[in-house]
Amino acid sequence: VQSYVEQFGDTCAANTAVSSDNRDDQFPRVCALAFLCRLNPSNRLHQRLMEELVQRLLRKDAEISKSKVRYYSNSIQHRVKNRVWQTLLLLLHKLRLEFVSDCVLSHVCEAGFCSNQASVKYLIEWTLILILHLNPSRIQNLWNCFSLEHEKTRTSICTFFSVLVHLNVLFPKLQDKEVQWRRAVEVSLQWCFNHNFSVRLYALLALKRVWELEDARALEENLGGLTTVVQACLQQAEAMQNTGNAMKNWSRIQEHFFFSAFHPIRDYSIETIFQTFPSLSELSEDEWLPLWKFESFVVFPMCAALPLKNRVRDLCELQPGDWIQQDKGVLEQDERWAEVQKKITPWKLSVQEQEPELMAQQRAARLGKLTSNLLVVASLIDKPTNLGGLCRTCEIFGAKALVLDSLRHINDKQFQALSVSSELWLPMLEVKPAELSDYLQLKKREGYWVIGVEQTSNSQSLQDYTFPERSLLLLGNEREGIPANLLQLVDVCVEIPQNGVTRSLNVHVSAALLVWEYTRQHLGQNPAAPRC
Repeated sequence: VQSYVEQFGDTCAANTAVSSDNRDDQFPRVCALAFLCRLNPSNRLHQRLMEELVQRLLRKDAEISKSKVRYYSNSIQHRVKNRVWQTLLLLLHKLRLEFVSDCVLSHVCEAGFCSNQASVKYLIEWTLILILHLNPSRIQNLWNCFSLEHEKTRTSICTFFSVLVHLNVLFPKLQDKEVQWRRAVEVSLQWCFNHNFSVRLYALLALKRVWELEDARALEENLGGLTTVVQACLQQAEAMQNTGNAMKNWSRIQEHFFFSAFHPIRDYSIETIFQTFPSLSELSEDEWLPLWKFESFVVFPMCAALPLKNRVRDLCELQPGDWIQQDKGVLEQDERWAEVQKKITPWKLSVQEQEPELMAQQRAARLGKLTSNLLVVASLIDKPTNLGGLCRTCEIFGAKALVLDSLRHINDKQFQALSVSSELWLPMLEVKPAELSDYLQLKKREGYWVIGVEQTSNSQSLQDYTFPERSLLLLGNEREGIPANLLQLVDVCVEIPQNGVTRSLNVHVSAALLVWEYTRQHLGQNPAAPRC
């Protein structure tokens, strides 16, 4: 918004009335958070606003979780989900207990079963602990999670064991302490024999912490024969100290910040939510909100329930450990999330993500460039030189995004030799060849016209073809062209008139000609000249 207003210069009164010295990307975020902190739960209008916002945030999180879009570390999806749960934690102490119990708790439990990045999982677990601490009568919701069968996310049960590790926070407020403690022991013990190593590890840690509860020492004698089994399991866990990798993992998980220094109640602060947790979760640094920004950007409201700083500094002084909680689930091979190395980008928040609209808008606003609704799909192309040249062409002529079979191509030296850093300025998507059919059908539903760059008996000549505004160019493989199953999804095939003997042009050259023709038709006769 600031960039848009500034382009009008002195003709816009706002530019002369208000200075724009602060160019920090995080300034709007801090202001928004300060506004939320000022909301008064006693005010019915404020209360309605907070409850509506919380429901929208939960829906947004569910939409991303249900989407088939790639969800990798520090992607836009990761960042959005992380901010969703940070905001929920910020507002939690202001919400009505009935609203949290009836409208929030079930969504939090459901989110725990989704495949999430580590930073998001920690925030979900923390939220669940705080909700149960506020309303201990809903502890049954936690036990229900251990009874559900989620075939595709079996290792997600670790999320709920992470909550159980902190039973010491909940135990003093529970009714029927003996019943609840016995339930915790039985649940942990049952999962200690799971076939998955990570699940066994989390279950053992939960069993160890539950068994060591000081308030429950007198209850051990009521377990009967189970006492011997529990002690045997715990002895086995300690015996892992002499068994190589098992020993390392057992030590790492116990030393991990979420299970060692972190206290869900004591460390409930702005600092932990927005600075300490992101740094310890290895979230990208541009997602950290340092404490000084809350103190210097705005007059941040003071609140006893959610202080600005941690009273105890133990957690803040830790460094990221080498135990990163992961939940890869049991997915089909062609549906697994792509782990993509984070790239250094010219401005913050311009990540290589799966929602090109956001990056296209950012690029247009920052550079004053025209951008289009042209998608170029090159998932069938495998030569890095062709892909690098395509990337450069698409960026120069303002394509909406370039789709590759793998984002790993961008780190290839041959790709970079032709792209000359254009990949930093162009939205890039990853769609595997096996997923192309679904992707094309999705884009057709969104109103895109799928155009095959191919010579067929019904192909239209490029010089006679008028491109729809929402055009998707599907490029064939260098040798095989477009396979038959994808040709069935193509709305029209376009070919380039030729006079020579050679049968076809290089795929990059063909694509460049079509991209230029689209640009000529839709962005005027004199588009912006390529930057040298």
